[in-house]
Amino acid sequence: MLFKPQITEIANHIDHYWIINDIFLLSQGGFRMHAYPGVTPDMIIVLEGHYEIHYLEKHHISNKSLLFCFIHKDLVIDLTHLKRCIIVKFKSRGLSSLLPFLNYRSTELMSNSVVLVEDIFKVNIDSFIKHLAKQSSKEIVTLLDAWFLERYKKEHEGFILEMSQEISSELDLKTIMEATKYSYSTMERYFKKDTGLTPKKFQSLQRYKLAVRELYTSQHLDWQYYIEKYGYYDQSHFIKDIKRYTSFTPSQLLQNPAFIQVRPDYS
Repeated sequence: MLFKPQITEIANHIDHYWIINDIFLLSQGGFRMHAYPGVTPDMIIVLEGHYEIHYLEKHHISNKSLLFCFIHKDLVIDLTHLKRCIIVKFKSRGLSSLLPFLNYRSTELMSNSVVLVEDIFKVNIDSFIKHLAKQSSKEIVTLLDAWFLERYKKEHEGFILEMSQEISSELDLKTIMEATKYSYSTMERYFKKDTGLTPKKFQSLQRYKLAVRELYTSQHLDWQYYIEKYGYYDQSHFIKDIKRYTSFTPSQLLQNPAFIQVRPDYS
């Protein structure tokens, strides 16, 4: 089930807590799922069991909680032996959603983008996780809110949050530039500081991720539909963009079970 944070400061940066008490319900034909580059940081808190990850030519087996700051290339996660967990989904504003809780710059997070929670927060969370595992969903939300609030630093909030709240929730580059009268070079400086990405790369990732999510959920195979809806130039541009981020064409992509297809939307 999905639960919104109840503290405003936390809700500004975390979209929801997804409390999963039965991983089997997510399998949908297999526990081995792909994850691709995107602009939504995630944290997986392991309550029971362990997972396997194949990423950047390395293989990891662990029961430790993990933070995905940014995925640079296709990542494969095997959930076969994971029984219960919590997924913390941050806002889709890239690293700017993480920075208020961490003492790192975006460049540091980009270079160490998949990391153990206890390492990046510099805290032993084993006892906290054991305590979470015994609580009701409502109590888990309260405890997580309090845990993040302890680490929250308002002074680490930056330009991206302000723009998303005041000018464009979608962080549309053209709209922000027209409102602020900033040059592209100024925008680039702000975006790279807050997200680790240039504005163009950020917008490109946003577009492709939305298209891929709809592709998986609708199974709609008319490429012209995505071209028109998401503003691709033509079919070649659409296919190349998907392949650039996933290593697969749109048709091939649908043959690979992906975490994005089982991730629910908050309603």
